[in-house]
Amino acid sequence: MRRSLTYSALWVVAAGLATTAAWQGVGLVTHQVTDDRPDTLAAADVQAKLDLAAPDEPVATTTVPLGDPTTAPTSASTTAPEAAGETRTYTSEGGSATLRFTPAGAEVVLSKPNAGFDVDTEPEHGNGVRVEFENESHRSRIEGWWDGGPQERVREQPR
Repeated sequence: MRRSLTYSALWVVAAGLATTAAWQGVGLVTHQVTDDRPDTLAAADVQAKLDLAAPDEPVATTTVPLGDPTTAPTSASTTAPEAAGETRTYTSEGGSATLRFTPAGAEVVLSKPNAGFDVDTEPEHGNGVRVEFENESHRSRIEGWWDGGPQERVREQPR
């Protein structure tokens, strides 16, 4: 009987140590993934950053209007790349996002959710980004990456 209690006590201690180690690992990864999110920039800040990035080079800007929000995945396109890169602004039901495309990849310059929507920005495709605007009834997803030129995908999904 005493041996059973000893084994049970050792098992409880080992399980507690394993659980503690697992939670520490999860906490470490969560801290690394979620704590370093960039702040949302105002339009003036975006322009200032663009001016600093390439003060003597022209920057091509394209605004991509979205079609009917009840449709399935909407666009995937390729345009001729510019040496300095390209900046594009996307407007969706959930908000607007400005992406900067260069041969090194894509980055979010600005993401602004509409009222009632939350925004989530994540790296994707190795050298790309994903901006997702979401509320209880709708999700707008904007993805951009560089593959021989700017690549994009915009989806509107009712829930």
